Amino acid sequence: MNLAEILVYTDIRQLNQMADHYGCECNPHSKNELITTLLANLRHKQTISREIEQLSPEETHFFLLLFLDKRTEMSLEDLLAKAGVALDAKKEGKQEEARKYVAKAMKRGWIFPAKSRTIGQYQVPLDIREPLLHTWLQKWQKDENAFVLEPDAYRDEGTALVDDIMQFLRFLQREPVPLTAEGGMYKRYQQQVLQFLQVKEEPLTPERWRFGYGLHFDLYPDRFSLIYDFCYYQRWIEEVPGQVSLTEAGNEQLQKPYSDALYHEVIRFWMRLYKRAVPNLPMLVQLIPMMAASGWVTQTALARSLLPWIRAFYYDDPNNILVNRILKMMVHLGLIRVGQSGEEWIYSGTYASQSWLRKYNGFTESTILLK
Repeated sequence: MNLAEILVYTDIRQLNQMADHYGCECNPHSKNELITTLLANLRHKQTISREIEQLSPEETHFFLLLFLDKRTEMSLEDLLAKAGVALDAKKEGKQEEARKYVAKAMKRGWIFPAKSRTIGQYQVPLDIREPLLHTWLQKWQKDENAFVLEPDAYRDEGTALVDDIMQFLRFLQREPVPLTAEGGMYKRYQQQVLQFLQVKEEPLTPERWRFGYGLHFDLYPDRFSLIYDFCYYQRWIEEVPGQVSLTEAGNEQLQKPYSDALYHEVIRFWMRLYKRAVPNLPMLVQLIPMMAASGWVTQTALARSLLPWIRAFYYDDPNNILVNRILKMMVHLGLIRVGQSGEEWIYSGTYASQSWLRKYNGFTESTILLK
């Protein structure tokens, strides 16, 4: 429902709390006057701008977690969980503080008790999400001065990942590939398959650690690791002692033409696979293309804003997570383009991020554990 419809059903106590918060001058006993005054205030650009300006960093985080989630109805547990994530740095009294964030969101008119049979459900007005997010984005662009000129050359990988999934299946169609004692393909087989792919990677050099991002993340480079894991999860390939081979389902997949549905499924799979290590991934994947929708944005500007919202994952520090687990993989998935401006990496949104991603809601996805 839109804000005007929701206000009609809202308890007069919440209407008065909202009027107090926004400094409205009206008769506190007249519901009709309260609704009329609040609608005029909440739709005013200055009111929206002032509200966004006054948000603390933690409140901004909660605001983005709330409004980038496309659900129009959420439980109290959902809302408290979002507030808890935003308050992650504050360990003491976090639960009580989280409840205050939810109460403040009600005073701001961001959420309202839902008119449904389920107790403890809250709804977000349909027509306030876009104006609020647009205002926050304008403030960010002004504060950061993040945009640069379009580069002379840039990389847009589009749906190349889907094409390379098919290339990998064709590679296995020729014959099964032997595996090492650790369960990975021998390096010479890796080199053979990697040279067939559109985006070049090298086999891994020995590293102290690589885990948390897939079945064989410790054995394969990032992009190929995702390709392998997706095929394994779809049961297009199977591992038996000493070898990996194409399954009947994988053979059938090779007979099918390209489809957008498969491309979208790969993006969903990446989100679900990486979400355990990067809990804030659903928010960041929505936010980054939004920040880079109207121009080329520097990695420095993105890092300055996003790093406070990324937690380290064991030895993987927040900067490495942002650059290699999020930005690089979003380029591989065709969600953003990458170029260079001097020594600076710069990014811009793509059609996929402005179309399908705007409809997709990663917040509701469960995580995938392959090992």
